[in-house]
Amino acid sequence: MRHGLVSGSEAWADVCRALCDQLEVPLAVCDVQVDRRHSGGLEAAAREARRAALLGFGDDWLALAHHRDDQAETVLFRAIRGTGVRGAGGMRAAVPGRGAAGVWRPLLDVSRHELLAYAKARGLAWIEDPSNADSRFSRNFLRKDIMPAIEERFPGASAGLARLGRLCDEASVLLDDLAAGDLAALALPGSARFRRTAALQLSSPRLRNAMRHLLAGSGEPMPDEDRLRETERQFRLDDAGAGLRLPFGRVALCVYRDAWWLEPLSAEGAPDCVAWSGESSVGWAGGTVAFGEATGEGLAARLIAGQPCELRCRRGGERLRLHARGTSRTLKNLLQEAGVPPWLRSHLPLLWIGGRLAWVGGVGVADEFRCPPGEAGVMPVWSCF
Repeated sequence: MRHGLVSGSEAWADVCRALCDQLEVPLAVCDVQVDRRHSGGLEAAAREARRAALLGFGDDWLALAHHRDDQAETVLFRAIRGTGVRGAGGMRAAVPGRGAAGVWRPLLDVSRHELLAYAKARGLAWIEDPSNADSRFSRNFLRKDIMPAIEERFPGASAGLARLGRLCDEASVLLDDLAAGDLAALALPGSARFRRTAALQLSSPRLRNAMRHLLAGSGEPMPDEDRLRETERQFRLDDAGAGLRLPFGRVALCVYRDAWWLEPLSAEGAPDCVAWSGESSVGWAGGTVAFGEATGEGLAARLIAGQPCELRCRRGGERLRLHARGTSRTLKNLLQEAGVPPWLRSHLPLLWIGGRLAWVGGVGVADEFRCPPGEAGVMPVWSCF
């Protein structure tokens, strides 16, 4: 793995190649690009680049050489940053890949001292990365300047910190189990949404724990404590049910009426107008409008044939009659009744057939275009996330 951050490091591959040839072990050398503007700093950027490249080889497991002192440094570093129990849990010895390569750290319970003693006793050779001596990097500062002083004053401190990491990891598993149970109890049947009035009965730590669990499942980095507390404060406001949408990276925590959920953030706005000529699906505002064949439901196919069809955004003043005995009503009122969140209303796909409004995503089919029983129909389905 070469990222070019250390002068002369290109020659390290030759040493690795010679050793692998001697042991008859396959070797792959690849170059990676490191984002020098990474928000987490150069260390984090290099680590992510290496990890992504290693996981890209398609193996079942990726074995890493982290040892007990690395674990102690990780726990201390995260504690200084104020991470919670999850962060203080440190690194796990084995993490299943869930569709990708799993990560295995077989040396996590072995100290650096033991590894060095083993290598010296057997005359093993290795390359020292000169950047490891640079205390300008936070992890190096802890390794070179802080941990030796702590160990001198408190012998066995590294082992103690590593043990703390394991205990925090156990506590984290229990918190995950609690959050999963709470979310299951709050879940609205048949959806990925949860009941807000029931969530409000949870204690603050328990509600924030459920929110953390939900955000962790989305793959987004955990928000800091202040932001999560502010999220909870807004969630509990009396007027939150009128519509609340709080971004977290590529997702948003949303509240509307008595429901709350996570949804992806889309950078795409809805197009003004898109022609539909019978395609099975049309892209729309980061999602799709799918058109499936149906019988006795959806739009009557005979009323579509030969007519110009367009998907449009709302322009104001639209009206729709949903029932034969009903009257034409404003789309604004229909959207409120259908429970469409305010931030989605400007992105709604409206299907016009022959210049008449026939279907509105999230609302339904106009009565005059409704497919009678037994006839061929077309069922539009809007997937916004």
